[in-house]
Amino acid sequence: MQVYLSENVFLGMILSAIEVYKSECYGLLLGLRTNEKFVIDYAIPYQSAKRGRTWAELRQDKWMVISKIVKNFPKLDVIGDFHSHTMFGESRADIVLGREDVEYMSENELQIVVAINDKIKSQVWDNNRDGTISGTIDRYHCKVAAYYLPNSDKSHQPKLAEIYCPFAVGLLVKGG
Repeated sequence: MQVYLSENVFLGMILSAIEVYKSECYGLLLGLRTNEKFVIDYAIPYQSAKRGRTWAELRQDKWMVISKIVKNFPKLDVIGDFHSHTMFGESRADIVLGREDVEYMSENELQIVVAINDKIKSQVWDNNRDGTISGTIDRYHCKVAAYYLPNSDKSHQPKLAEIYCPFAVGLLVKGG
């Protein structure tokens, strides 16, 4: 499975994660999906999400409002969500989905995790062997992973998808 991120989606997720660093960010992914890929057109942070160091949630009434409005955009589907995992003390954040992340995941749904940590050294953004992308920006190191649940998988174990983001690859911003 492949996941295509545009410049706007990449920037939206990274900025959302950095904005609330030390708490988790949480947002909606809109785009389209086929049997082989997800094309993400928008990453929209949930402004009213409750958040903590290891969790973020959206109230059901807020989700109902968003779901109703999104139906008015017929060329876009809700294809999943994104959230961040953050460094806590000396414990570095990783991209592994938590138990609750997996429990509430639906078939054909995409979950993107942005693991954000304090930067140790500068790293140009690049594709990793496991299908993730990672790099540094300012004083942060980020790694981005995309998970999906295949229709045929009865084990309910998410699989890593391969991320394609031409904008991010090779990016080293001033102070990166």
